[in-house]
Amino acid sequence: MSSTQLSSQESASRPSVIPCFLRGFFENPLQVASFVPSSVYLQRKLSSLACLQTARCVVELGPGTGETTRALLEAMPADSQLLCVEVVSEFVARLQEFADPRVTVVENSALALKSILQQKKFPSPEVIVSGVPFSVMTPEEGRQLIQTIHQTLAPGGAFVTYQFRNNVCELAADCFGSPQSRELVLWNLPPLDVYLWKKAERKTQKRLSASHSSASPAKIH
Repeated sequence: MSSTQLSSQESASRPSVIPCFLRGFFENPLQVASFVPSSVYLQRKLSSLACLQTARCVVELGPGTGETTRALLEAMPADSQLLCVEVVSEFVARLQEFADPRVTVVENSALALKSILQQKKFPSPEVIVSGVPFSVMTPEEGRQLIQTIHQTLAPGGAFVTYQFRNNVCELAADCFGSPQSRELVLWNLPPLDVYLWKKAERKTQKRLSASHSSASPAKIH
């Protein structure tokens, strides 16, 4: 989708989306990070992600009213599948209006991702995109969500999140290390950063585990 098409689409849909988004924000302040939908600039950034071009299974956590969902679908292959996990009922109703057969919508917490994937018989996703605001979660909840994402993500897969604050970097450090990329989307309300991490390939993980074991100090008798 071109920038012009995205702009036209956003202009046409935004008036009807904003009241829904405002209700979601005021009724669920701990689940909805902003009082306005994601900007067209964030949509462009997400739709340009190279990791989406070949992904067969993608998960979106906290898709809101679907602006970012539309951007992901534009970048994904025709034979792929997208699982959207959203906790706000009114947002779920909007997401279920998508006519795209690739979309599956589940009303649940992002923390339940592992069981959702099992119930829906989805494979390990190659990309997980999260709009869940880590800044309003407790540190324990934030680390639990990061661990869930890391456990369910396919080896070599990408974890992408867009955040207004950078505490996600500290939360993700143990599982993912430092982000591979961080890009500012200035023309968003409020401005935010898009972070991307890659999960290590299985061979790399085994090599790291073996290295850690061999480096363990010998017992002293």
